[in-house]
Amino acid sequence: MALFKSRPSPDLESRIRAAIEGMRPLLRIETMDVELIEFEPRDGVAVLRVAGDCPDCQLSAEMLTVGIEAHLRQQIPEIRSIRAVGR
Repeated sequence: MALFKSRPSPDLESRIRAAIEGMRPLLRIETMDVELIEFEPRDGVAVLRVAGDCPDCQLSAEMLTVGIEAHLRQQIPEIRSIRAVGR
């Protein structure tokens, strides 16, 4: 029996991308970039490419990723967690 990965609706991916775009001005201040790679609807995991960090503060990319996750989970209830991958 073949296991097929369920695909999110295009509307859901558009909502996730729009939420990321809404954060982009703040991310640029912190010299970060975030891109949606895929959303795994079965697990509610958004896989994001995250690059950069905050050069003028004590925050690491990992800490900023926690904030990104919190924002996305608030905006998109279907997201249960994020998995960040580097460039």
